Amino acid sequence: MRVKILEHEFELANQLSAIEQLFMAIEEILKDTGYAFTSLTIDGVKIETDYVLYLSQRIEEIQEIEVGVESFRTILAEIMASAEEYLERAKPEVEKLSAEFYQGPTEESWHKFTQLLDGLQWLLEVVTALDSYLPEKQDPPVWSREFDEKIKQLQEALENSDHVLLGDLLQYEISPLFSAVEEEIEILLKAEGHTNDPN
Repeated sequence: MRVKILEHEFELANQLSAIEQLFMAIEEILKDTGYAFTSLTIDGVKIETDYVLYLSQRIEEIQEIEVGVESFRTILAEIMASAEEYLERAKPEVEKLSAEFYQGPTEESWHKFTQLLDGLQWLLEVVTALDSYLPEKQDPPVWSREFDEKIKQLQEALENSDHVLLGDLLQYEISPLFSAVEEEIEILLKAEGHTNDPN
């Protein structure tokens, strides 16, 4: 079977051992290129998950594999755009949730709070990726550390069932942090020539 990746082309045998060779070759070729592996197009069928399963079931008859790649910059821009959309939706919710904790949280408040914690964990991953992407900046934002601290503070207040502290943390810590991150992401997206306009 023929494998195409960027400007490289090579042949692999149609046997199960070729699957591991394929992924080792992809890793080797993409190393230090600024590109990441995103998909496989196998005899015209684009596969974005369960590659090994798909390959192993058809290994004997595969003719051609085209390796899909995308630049880290593009992937990062997509992640930043998703984070920006999330922050836009989450900010008013955080304000409402803060008020609910001051008044005494309902079951729905706790459900929303759990969703917020999940969102914070995801944002922590996003900002960690952004921090590592911005080595050339003189003063990289210390978001990852801040997010980590805020998540810990929220968890402590939660363990102590301190509703007023949870309200305070949401209003005075999480809300401003969301605004700061959203602002920075907007700046980065503009610098990269992306806007959140899909056209």
